[in-house]
Amino acid sequence: MTASLSERIAPGVRAYLAGEIAAADGREVSFVAEIDRDGVVAGARVLAPGTGDMVLACPGALARGEMLLHNHPGGRLDPSSADLDVAARLHDAGVGFGIINNGATELYVVVEVPRDRPVTPIDPFEVIHALGENGGVAAELGQYEDRRCQRDMAAYIADGYNDGGVLLLEAGTGVGKSFAYLVPALAWARANGERTVVSTNTINLQEQLVGKDLPLLRRALGDGDYQPTFALLKGWRNYLCLARLHQAVAAQRTLLEQDKLDELIGVAEWSAHTADGTLSDLPVTPSPEVWDEVSAEPDLCPRLKCPHFDRCFLFRARRRAAEADVVVVNHHLLAADLSVRQAQDNWEEAAVLPPYKRLVLDEAHHLEDVAASHLGVQVSSRAVRR
Repeated sequence: MTASLSERIAPGVRAYLAGEIAAADGREVSFVAEIDRDGVVAGARVLAPGTGDMVLACPGALARGEMLLHNHPGGRLDPSSADLDVAARLHDAGVGFGIINNGATELYVVVEVPRDRPVTPIDPFEVIHALGENGGVAAELGQYEDRRCQRDMAAYIADGYNDGGVLLLEAGTGVGKSFAYLVPALAWARANGERTVVSTNTINLQEQLVGKDLPLLRRALGDGDYQPTFALLKGWRNYLCLARLHQAVAAQRTLLEQDKLDELIGVAEWSAHTADGTLSDLPVTPSPEVWDEVSAEPDLCPRLKCPHFDRCFLFRARRRAAEADVVVVNHHLLAADLSVRQAQDNWEEAAVLPPYKRLVLDEAHHLEDVAASHLGVQVSSRAVRR
């Protein structure tokens, strides 16, 4: 939203911002802004100068509760795609993002500084009702099967959301455990605006959650005031990289055998209409040799500088995850996220996954081996003798 000077920028700060922009000959400049309790820009300092149309964001240089500001020299304050991506990452880190004109008389707040909000407990009885005979889930299913164990499990989980701590629950086949943890997760998101990460071991369960259970619960629990959101997030190499695909099509025609070239052309045709750009969405799985040429690689990705960034399947998935009430991942991606957080001592901001405080581990008996491979230390007798 665009706000007038008197509403959002203190007069002294306005003069400072305008002066620094003028000193940079009207080029883009980024600032770290201090925001008071009323949301007014009460202080600012220069973070980095830019060029005529580009500025360094430096999100790691800001603390939670601050706002990153930069000017658009042309006067139009509409955020670009790059602005929106930076804003999403900053919001995950507890930082706001805004755009000003060169005179600092107008401010477009792309995302407000996230404020701590009081926790609203969820009612276990409402969770039980949602799963009961007269609840929204039964109405959506059509054929209702009473599962008392499911409702009991959901009530325990609702109490766990309210009280915090760790719950360890075991559910046999037929209990309906996914609904038992998803209904409280969505109730918590509705009440507190806080996401839950659900980690599983198998692709089949991920597809069940995202393709069947969560869409049904969105219809059953959504209303005019709230529509549940969810996202599936996978590792880098599961996503098609459009830049690498274009390079492969242009360069590999003479390097690939005919059958591999046919696979590559098939991937290129599929890329024009795929919804998520993931390997599992391909009607025919290509050979590893072909997929290695076109899959996303973190070390090769130019990120915001990529000409295909707006269409990038991986970063679109990350943006959806940053806004979702429930994010479904596998244990390997979760362990990779924890490994990065441990190395950076970062338990509040985005890492491999967006920030989260609530975690459901389904198929948790597989987690030990996965965690050991990502977080463990391997020691050999030979290394000890050295």
